[in-house]
Amino acid sequence: MNCYQRNIFGGCFLVVLMCSLCLGTRGESKDLPGDSIIAVVNDDVITLKDLRQYIASIYSQLRIENKSTEEIKAIMGDYEQKGIDKLIEDKLILAAANEKEMIIRDEIIDKRIKGIKDRYASEDEFLQAINAEGLTVSDLKKKLIDQLKVKYIVDLEVRDKVFVNPQDVTEYYNKHINEFERKTQMNLESVFVSFDKRERPEARNRAAEARSRMMAGQDFDTIFKAYSDGASVGTIEKGQMVDSIENVVFALKLEQVSQPVEVENGIYVFKAIGIVPGKLQTLKEVKDRIYNKLYDEQFQSKFNAWVDKLRKKAYVEIK
Repeated sequence: MNCYQRNIFGGCFLVVLMCSLCLGTRGESKDLPGDSIIAVVNDDVITLKDLRQYIASIYSQLRIENKSTEEIKAIMGDYEQKGIDKLIEDKLILAAANEKEMIIRDEIIDKRIKGIKDRYASEDEFLQAINAEGLTVSDLKKKLIDQLKVKYIVDLEVRDKVFVNPQDVTEYYNKHINEFERKTQMNLESVFVSFDKRERPEARNRAAEARSRMMAGQDFDTIFKAYSDGASVGTIEKGQMVDSIENVVFALKLEQVSQPVEVENGIYVFKAIGIVPGKLQTLKEVKDRIYNKLYDEQFQSKFNAWVDKLRKKAYVEIK
């Protein structure tokens, strides 16, 4: 996720951790009073209470938007060690947007509110979710306005200035050609007989029996249930398994069954049921992936330089 795409109220810690004030990067004590000043940005001070509310507001908005646990973790994860810095950064960016006197049209906010409401079964459920977080619809609208101001100012000052030359894509491909070599893949049915469950002679006999039935074309699921002590390997590509297995597996032809392969803790028998030969992906196949990588790198570089410029113009002190 690019910086400009993140929620302006995106934060660093789960609110439960923040309410107990487990601030790891700057050694703040959880015993500090809420009105303790932890940073100054121009004429604005940031208190411990501000930081707590900032984090709480992030979590609240994400819950109101009815995002999944995984989505919340993804959005908040980047901030785990950077709460104060991110709060300062957001204040600087929002101030830059306000200097431009950006105005967000009511219809845009109404559309965003409707999109959030649509994630709930009813209007009442939506309002209950807001109330449960101690917010009103007006509070939510204010957050969305600030969020969009941040997006638009970053688009204007950074995103619109990013340009990836097609020649750069070609040059990256040629310089990193090994990244685009797709290795041979084998789709395997396999039986594993463990040495931990039986003596080696018995294990070897079971593996031989399983192999004979596999070679005879009997139903694999039946064989697997009768003989295997481990999961079937499935699809692998070169470099994922030990040499003693790969040397056997990647020499198989389609539908061929391997000899038993002994490893430290047991015996494998493999059958090749699918083969995807390795190949070098063409520039046409990977150009979008390369473009996105170069775009993100260039965006991040320009974004960081812009934020640094905002910092230099502002008075910022972290206590």
